[in-house]
Amino acid sequence: MTLKKLTTLCLVALSSLAFAQATMTNGPELENDRDNKMNRMLGGDDNSYFCYRVRSKGRGTSFFIEKYDKTSLKPLFSKEINLEEENRTKIEDVFYTNGKIYVFRRQYDKKADKMTLFYQTVSSAGVVSAQLKEVTNYSSDHYEFVSFDIIQNPGKSKFLIKASHKADKKDQYKTDLILMDAVSEKKLWTKVSNINGSDDFTGFIGFMLDENDNIYYGYSYEAKGSSDRERRYGLSMGIIESASQNAVTVDLPFDDSYLVSDIEFSKNNNNQITIGGFLKDVIERKGRDLVKIGIFNFKVDLATKKVVSKTMKTFDDNLLTALESNPRRSRYFQYKLDYILPVGDASYFVGEQYQEQMVVERTQYGVNVYWTYEYMDVIIAKLNAKGEFEWIKNSPLRIAIDRQNYRYLFKQYIAIATTKNLYILNDDHPKNIERYQKADFEAKDLKSVRGIHGSNFVCNTISLADGKVKERKILMENEDYCFAPIQERNPQFIPPSNCEIFVPGKNNEIVIYTEDKGRDRFSKIKFE
Repeated sequence: MTLKKLTTLCLVALSSLAFAQATMTNGPELENDRDNKMNRMLGGDDNSYFCYRVRSKGRGTSFFIEKYDKTSLKPLFSKEINLEEENRTKIEDVFYTNGKIYVFRRQYDKKADKMTLFYQTVSSAGVVSAQLKEVTNYSSDHYEFVSFDIIQNPGKSKFLIKASHKADKKDQYKTDLILMDAVSEKKLWTKVSNINGSDDFTGFIGFMLDENDNIYYGYSYEAKGSSDRERRYGLSMGIIESASQNAVTVDLPFDDSYLVSDIEFSKNNNNQITIGGFLKDVIERKGRDLVKIGIFNFKVDLATKKVVSKTMKTFDDNLLTALESNPRRSRYFQYKLDYILPVGDASYFVGEQYQEQMVVERTQYGVNVYWTYEYMDVIIAKLNAKGEFEWIKNSPLRIAIDRQNYRYLFKQYIAIATTKNLYILNDDHPKNIERYQKADFEAKDLKSVRGIHGSNFVCNTISLADGKVKERKILMENEDYCFAPIQERNPQFIPPSNCEIFVPGKNNEIVIYTEDKGRDRFSKIKFE
């Protein structure tokens, strides 16, 4: 071992001893079929948690719900979910709530031209319900003309199903909003919405169900004055109260025109709701395009349906340099907000910078299309009690996916907030640890992870007060068991992009999943 490498390892070890903000404990190796892939980790209670696996080998595919003990990290049961008519049935989503697992599945009857959404449950004791219960059905001459999005309220006691559908190619899309109670397992109401179909609608960008059964959704639209030469956009929020059939629209005005493609909601105890996200504007001009990137927040009073405060903060040159996003490169990056984390009287906005590119390759056998992704940095912004962005910081992240045969964006990190710190956990290149030791390290010198084996799984501890990195700690070397943000690579079974890749444990703990060529285990990470 060289002296330089030994010095670096000592620095990392001393840093870990000085702060010891996060510690990792590995559970036992599990006995598992290597074809039985972890699809996602689900929630649970104080003592246990559930997981959803898909086993796909040859022509046969099987689906399993598993339960694990939170203390020992050992399995309690594994139950198969039978799909009697597999070729016509697709699992839409899987949730934990009310001590049960709810498996929503869609089935298309080609002869009857009908799509039906069902659900079945798995109890905490492992009893799989034999009966499929219908939620709703729609007539359509093609299965692609019906889609479902399902979310839960914060208390996980109810489901909101957004069903978009049309009868045939010439028909206009319609949208139904269906509220279902998880305790009684009954539909409470169905509302016909104009989320799809309004003349000015160009982008539905997320929705939320609160504890009082009120619905909030965002949408971007092409504004007046827009033309082929210069596109102009606006952003609005729709509110559908539980007792109403109609939406109230709240305009969210910026000082300029921005196309917003992603937002997050957060509701506080003062009957206000926060809408936040990233924005980017590229102004084409001779010489060099002007690129403006920033983060925004609107706070809406739900009693008056009025905007009571708004804040927008653009990225300064120092942050753009830290993000390795100079004026030439920044026009190609995109931004996605993943979390709004309330801590005390402040909120922390956490998202990622990435580049997505479709590659068309012409060969002697035809045209080959694939996608490449470059994930570069987690961005954190503090919104203080005054409704101002106090600071914006970045936590370096470099992960490159050179070839992916399907379009799919997913989080490359875990974000956890405690009362003192924010923790960002992700895979990192081993050589980057040495570079971080230099106070003046340059972003362009960082290496990208291009294969998980051989990388490090690290924890970056960030102060909630000023956003500075207090510690960078290697939790695990990805040599045999590895942490991967997503295990399922089959595009037919990929989980929703907003799925979490951990479950919360007790007393500032989380449980993650690691895997190595069919072997797998869970690990606990304890913060502070």
